[in-house]
Amino acid sequence: MVAPEPPTSTAPNHTVVIAVRANVAACAPVILSSRHLYHPRMISNSLGTVAHQNCCAALEAVTHQDPCGRGLAAWREGGGWLDAGSLYLAAASLCSARSVAIVTGFPVITPQGVFAETDGPPGALYLAEALVALGIETTLIGDPICSPLLAAGIEHCGLRQVELLEFPFEPGGADDPPRASNEPPCNAHSDAWAGALLASPAGLRWTHVVAIERPGPSHTVASLVAQPRRGRPPLAEFLAAVPPECRNICQNMRGVSINGHVAKTHRLFELLAEKRKKVVSLGLADGGNELGAGSLAWEVVARAVGGPGARAACRITVSHLLLAGVSNWAAYALAAALLGLRGEAGMLSGLGARREGERIQALVRAGAVDGVTARPEPTVDGLPLEAYLAVMQNIVDVAQQGFAPRHS
Repeated sequence: MVAPEPPTSTAPNHTVVIAVRANVAACAPVILSSRHLYHPRMISNSLGTVAHQNCCAALEAVTHQDPCGRGLAAWREGGGWLDAGSLYLAAASLCSARSVAIVTGFPVITPQGVFAETDGPPGALYLAEALVALGIETTLIGDPICSPLLAAGIEHCGLRQVELLEFPFEPGGADDPPRASNEPPCNAHSDAWAGALLASPAGLRWTHVVAIERPGPSHTVASLVAQPRRGRPPLAEFLAAVPPECRNICQNMRGVSINGHVAKTHRLFELLAEKRKKVVSLGLADGGNELGAGSLAWEVVARAVGGPGARAACRITVSHLLLAGVSNWAAYALAAALLGLRGEAGMLSGLGARREGERIQALVRAGAVDGVTARPEPTVDGLPLEAYLAVMQNIVDVAQQGFAPRHS
């Protein structure tokens, strides 16, 4: 997600985040109905279900820090996070995964060119490492802007078991209609490619698809009206806030169209929702303009992020939406919760902050830029690497504490 305006100073303009030291025992239990429990036999018996949920709630307390002030992760309604309890549900679902596809990459337009940002690919690679460690088939999907970063990350991490696919752009230049628009006549090439992938042996094996910090098209009148909500849709408010030219296109948080630089990976999610409803979809987001944010009512995102963010709010829904102050943090927490639920929290000892810092530096060498400063530096959303990694290490520590086996 691109923040409102890059700072003009040589140092990121922000308040340094202080990692929350979450207390697992202090988090109130999140009691879920039995219909939400996915294949309990796949979940380690080393902890009771309530303890699992408590640990995931503690992880949510860490990831919902909002140092960049975007508003969505920190926004509460009804006394809780907008996605409260979703981390446990998403991780429990992944416990039974057989094959997972992960889509990532958010373009940043700079005077020097268009580059993928440092939020998204690190989280995708981290989650891929956890999945591979559990013997789960994993595919990474980028577009022509992001796939070189993912290739460099796969090489850096030694993830040779992971398949990398590049979702192509529509023909023409970024300003030509096939790329600048998401209307059905402009999606022919993307739909053919996505359809062939979903019909391939690899695509037919997918049980889960995950989008991490991946932009998606904004709302239309039809998508607004179709959303479940109490009461009538706020049509007049929507029409005033989202002019016709801002509907059904991918935008950054300044409300600027980036559609011509985003391969139409959202069509994978739409086609799966239409034709293969058993495939579980996950969306990891921090600003509301990413795939999956359509699971929240448009007016909720508009209230939380304000300003141009109301125009950019994504219409694509998912089975499980995870919010965080930085989308990578949601990916780290999801991987940690998955390993913990599978009784493999010990693996996290090799997946800490130092290693993640080296990964981010490798991605910057491959061409990644910070999504806020637009500079090729090892920072994420304007946060200094040390402050950013402090939260990441906190996630690892909380998971190792909360999922540690209890001995009577």
